[in-house]
Amino acid sequence: MKPPIPRQTLRSHHLTSKTFARSFWGRKGDEPVESLIPQIAEEWHRGVEQHPDLHRIPPKSVAILGAGVTGLTTAYQLSHFSPETSITVLESSPRTGGWIQSLKIPTSKGSIIFETGPRTLRPWTVNGIITLNLISHLNLQSQILQIPKTSPAAKNRYIYFNKQLNELPSSLSGIFNALRLPVLKGAATSVLTEIFRRKRAKDVEDESVESFLTRRLGANLTNNLASAVFHGIYAGDIANLSADALLHTVYRNERVYGSITRGMLGVQEMVLEDKLLEGVYGSRTAPLLNQLRKASIYSFKGGMETLTRRMEEAVTEECDVTIKTGVTVDGLRYNKEKNEVEVLGYDSPANSFDFVISTLPAWKTANLLPPNTSNSLYETQGVTVMVVNLFYDQPNMTGYSGFGYLIPKSVPLEQNPHRALGVIFDSDAMPEQDERKGTKVTVMLGGHWWDNATSLPSQEDGIRMAREVLNQHLGITAEPTETMASLQMDCIPQYGVGHAGRLRQIHEDLMDKMGGRLVLAGSSYGGVGLNDCVRSARDAAFGVAAGRPMTNLERWAFEEVWIPKDMP
Repeated sequence: MKPPIPRQTLRSHHLTSKTFARSFWGRKGDEPVESLIPQIAEEWHRGVEQHPDLHRIPPKSVAILGAGVTGLTTAYQLSHFSPETSITVLESSPRTGGWIQSLKIPTSKGSIIFETGPRTLRPWTVNGIITLNLISHLNLQSQILQIPKTSPAAKNRYIYFNKQLNELPSSLSGIFNALRLPVLKGAATSVLTEIFRRKRAKDVEDESVESFLTRRLGANLTNNLASAVFHGIYAGDIANLSADALLHTVYRNERVYGSITRGMLGVQEMVLEDKLLEGVYGSRTAPLLNQLRKASIYSFKGGMETLTRRMEEAVTEECDVTIKTGVTVDGLRYNKEKNEVEVLGYDSPANSFDFVISTLPAWKTANLLPPNTSNSLYETQGVTVMVVNLFYDQPNMTGYSGFGYLIPKSVPLEQNPHRALGVIFDSDAMPEQDERKGTKVTVMLGGHWWDNATSLPSQEDGIRMAREVLNQHLGITAEPTETMASLQMDCIPQYGVGHAGRLRQIHEDLMDKMGGRLVLAGSSYGGVGLNDCVRSARDAAFGVAAGRPMTNLERWAFEEVWIPKDMP
């Protein structure tokens, strides 16, 4: 494997936000770019055709590989950024939506909804605001179900440790009581002494989450608390996951300020590009943000698939987009003379495109490319999770009120023999979604624990295992009324140590060998959450609409510009 290319040595294939701000307005190089934010945000987002380096040359045709949430969002956004572009979405499965699937189960006492993938969203991040802007455009405001910040689902979250559920603190007063819990043993000392610990060596560009947090906060907090949180988000092992990729801000703060604590106490900063996007979309989404001002999380009345179904309807009926399901793409070939990418296996006279946007997982995209085009794509792999949905007629069977609990890697095998990652109390998390009253839970099994498994459980085995988890942890022995198990193969990409360096290498490889005509988007690169995928799709669509060579990895390939968060 080639060593990662340092950011500062890459050839500049794009204009950074800082360079753009200074050059477009003709400001002096030493003038603070922060003062330009209110003025440039909307113009920057529109592509500012007045600037010669940013002149838009709309592509005639674009193919999008994959019709999951990233592919559908890319198609929708591109059709609005560049309405003159012909867009074709190619999906190998018979349905759209990808991992998002909300199954409505009719029963004699009313329907219930089982989610096999993402089930809730958070509104209060830059990427979350971009998702809300999309929801607003799709006119889905009336379909939103929100959970207020004061609800048990927002306030109560648990960690299973030492054969009990440990309630994490949700307020300052709750911290002092929580410090007595086994899962937070030694937490106070670890946090108070973090500021005095030596920062990492300057030549260390990345390390594992486990290594980083153990250095800063000690082994107990890392293994008992942090590993559980990463089980819930990534289903991954913190010993292998990248600190720079997944804890980017605090990892940077250690380098810049010497510790996590100093970074939190100092000037709160964010990336300039994120600040610009927050300004643009925050203004455009103000009514919906106001509607959700008291919300902690939200979903939709018909489940998360409400979003992807509405997007499919919008792109096919309102935009110049063609969606073809059941299409197996065999390969991608760059024609340097025509500056086009040919999609092999797509049986159509017009199978060459100005751009191809792949929203497939990194390893699947790698399989479509000629040998040695970008081997670094293969190094991001996914973990498999079994999602088991269970519904019981009796309400409040868990004995707890809250969002659910996660299980750290430090829990011994005899206390977690089926390698569960966590349990979601769906009845509390989204109580208004079901017509039928009762207790609904989701048990997540596997993840990195199954990396070397020679066989995977059947659906029947998964339901049995989930019931045994609930029996062992919560004492639930009753027979569930409705059950469903789904095995999600390679569903969550794992960002291993050196992830950012690999993205830089991939960017350089694709610019060289695919002419900047193959663009990447999706959960393999900049975040595995639904909000992250929507942001990735927006970035890909915005860049492709301008018609300039790109990979959509530019934000990792080049130096970031950080500014104070509270800058107007």
